[in-house]
Amino acid sequence: MKTNVVFWTGIKNQNLSTKYGGFDWMDYSKQSWQYWCDKNNVKLVTFEQPYTDPSIHRANWQKAVHCWDILDKRYIDADNVFLVDASSIVKWNAPNIFDSIDDRFVAWPDLDNLKWVYDSIKGYEPFFNFKLDNSKYVNSGVIIFNKSHRKFFESFKELYYNNSEKFIELQDKIVRKGTEQTPFNYWLQKNNIKLNLEMPVTWKLTHLHRKEMLGHNWQLKEDNIPFFIKHGYLWFFTGFEKMQRTQLMTQVWNMIKHNYET
Repeated sequence: MKTNVVFWTGIKNQNLSTKYGGFDWMDYSKQSWQYWCDKNNVKLVTFEQPYTDPSIHRANWQKAVHCWDILDKRYIDADNVFLVDASSIVKWNAPNIFDSIDDRFVAWPDLDNLKWVYDSIKGYEPFFNFKLDNSKYVNSGVIIFNKSHRKFFESFKELYYNNSEKFIELQDKIVRKGTEQTPFNYWLQKNNIKLNLEMPVTWKLTHLHRKEMLGHNWQLKEDNIPFFIKHGYLWFFTGFEKMQRTQLMTQVWNMIKHNYET
């Protein structure tokens, strides 16, 4: 029987507490994932203590380059890994996504802010000296991979630490568009990793306010359940001011938390 893992990142960096309005939202995310994993016989692996200094190597980089190291340290022989972070809440009755994947690297296109994506791609292009296919640009915050991709992650870790000072300069001073996501996309394409981009968007509902997913159908007067809860499986509370995350996720959690009680 295969070991399926949800690798959940929720590092509470107290230096960023004011920026994020506290970290209560992480607890809601963790509770939802624990419920879903228990229900679907999936192992939840939480990454809550930084692997290296987060003031130098940000958490987004750490989860990407040290995921397999952390699994090894915990003696977890994972066949498939679903990488998510604490900005997400998984719906209580979402199906087992591991039943729907194949051996390809599963990812979802990132189409929420095309100007941001374009600027980030152009900003990193001189470093990689590679023409990226924009149509295959994916969100690195929600991906599924397996043992066959381990060498890819090892090479990405080597790339990062061999060029960490340059990456930090690009991320903080020059490009200033994200952390590991665009370098990760360049590395996927340069290494010809076969992507599965066919999974339903219901597993990556991001920028909910831009898509008017926070509202409900008031015309039919059926109910007042927001669209994202009614039609989605995995909700990411991203794309707005980070200070608002605790308030919004608390409101949502208070609305749905009874569904996660066993």
